Amino acid sequence: MDCCSDVLTKDNPFIPPKGTRCPVNDIPPELLSLIFEVGAQSIKDGEDEDEEDEEDEAMAVYWNLESGAKDGIDEDGETTKRSRVTRNDGVDEDGLSESSMDSDATFEPMPSFEVLISHVCHHWRVVALNTPSLWTEIDVSPLDSPPFERVQTFLERSKSLPIDIRIDCEPPDDDEEEDSSGSEDSELGQSPHSMTFSDLDNLMSLLVPHISRWGSVEVAVACYKHMFIFLSAVSDPSIAGAPQLEALQLYHHEDAESLTAFAQPDLVQHFKLFGGVAPRLKSVALWGVHVDWCQEWLSCGSNLLDLELAYHTDDVRPSWTQFAAILCGAPKLETLSLCSSGSYGNDYTGVIELHSLTQLVLAFHSPVYVSGLLRRLAFPALKSLTLDLDDGDFTDFAFQLAGPMMSAVPVASKDGEKKRSLLSRLDSIKLSGLSCSDRSVELMYAELGNLKTLNLVMNYFIHPCSVPGQRDVCHVCLPSLTTLSTADVPGDQIRELVQKRKEAGVPLKAVYMEENDEITPHDLQWLKDNVEEFDFFEASDDEFESIVDIEEENEASESEWEEVDD
Repeated sequence: MDCCSDVLTKDNPFIPPKGTRCPVNDIPPELLSLIFEVGAQSIKDGEDEDEEDEEDEAMAVYWNLESGAKDGIDEDGETTKRSRVTRNDGVDEDGLSESSMDSDATFEPMPSFEVLISHVCHHWRVVALNTPSLWTEIDVSPLDSPPFERVQTFLERSKSLPIDIRIDCEPPDDDEEEDSSGSEDSELGQSPHSMTFSDLDNLMSLLVPHISRWGSVEVAVACYKHMFIFLSAVSDPSIAGAPQLEALQLYHHEDAESLTAFAQPDLVQHFKLFGGVAPRLKSVALWGVHVDWCQEWLSCGSNLLDLELAYHTDDVRPSWTQFAAILCGAPKLETLSLCSSGSYGNDYTGVIELHSLTQLVLAFHSPVYVSGLLRRLAFPALKSLTLDLDDGDFTDFAFQLAGPMMSAVPVASKDGEKKRSLLSRLDSIKLSGLSCSDRSVELMYAELGNLKTLNLVMNYFIHPCSVPGQRDVCHVCLPSLTTLSTADVPGDQIRELVQKRKEAGVPLKAVYMEENDEITPHDLQWLKDNVEEFDFFEASDDEFESIVDIEEENEASESEWEEVDD
């Protein structure tokens, strides 16, 4: 029996070897280092946002100073006391229920992959600590506090490699309002569960000396004072530039009270970041955050691929001249997203042709603004369009989309040849909101002959729009359509659409419905049997929220384009 058991367990990777020998230690350090890198990347690729938030919390507890005890492991490999938190399910690591133990039963939060492998044994620790690429991602949550031991450790271990920084100053989503009167921060509107202003100052004093290594930086705040501190720190005159920075994402998540005036005049300063020098920037996102719109990395963004501007009041937006300079200075720009933001004023008379732009997002604008924008910008390479426009009547704008496409240089059409519209070139369109007449919708659908992917959020349409394809069998619009995503469309209508297109010889291959839409089990099974792929999706939180303040205030901006000639 023992002989048979030895045969079965020999070379079995799931059974530890006998004796004191550890085969993994025979692996050359260079190969073990590579294995660590692959493992870290695979875990990163598999994480979702919730898992990242949980890991941030666990890491903060793991590294912070609490009750005078130092968490972590020193360089000699000796473990010191760690903070412990109670499990939510009331069951400890050994499977014992809370009722069978003391009420303060706890468990140790799981540290990140790179920390975990550096605590396995001395050999692994030596290899992990000498693999700089494992320590290049620095995530700081609101639970982190000085002296930011983890940040210092990662800065040291990453050596000279580029670092990716994520700073979250926002309180947890379930944070309840608490009375924190009397504190300096609370007087400025700061949540008691977010990072303090002084803590952020201390954090920036650690990070700024390494600004030449910044590869990407993301900052999320709920209070603009936090963002002001960050902007001030990276605008210090001593900073020569950010030569390796490729992504800058600054998010101020706060409900705007007005679209015309910035709420905190004392924080309205337009900063010049990184001395104006960030030549490798590829992606820029500014949500409710304004900067000096003329600085070099914006006006001469030769490598800029993705630009997202969102939720800027009129008084802090770039002028049209500044906005035009940004667009003209980014010849490689592929994605442009303007959400309740963009230029202010109409002091530009030419047409800008964005030769490389393939994706355009327009959201929360007035009809006058988007019509004026379309007369001043040309998109000869556009393949994807997203519209979330439900404040006003966009019928004229819809006709404009279906009409001849704007170009910087007038192009004479051949005899009898119709000038192509912007819609005629699209592969994908998402309509989250477009209040317009039925006739204008029909003209739009007629121009979308090459469209392959359609995403409709029907509850935002004021006028009843039939789902495309519900016509007679001889004439089905959108003949190239293969993928359809819908929200607020019942299952019986989707089934009818799929059936008619199938009968017409232009079948849909993939259908996705919002998970809360009504559908019978019979229709569900029929759809699964008659398309190659069917699934439900969960709509994003902001997709179904009405932006009341934006809708009420947009009218104030309509005059911007009124004097622009067609």
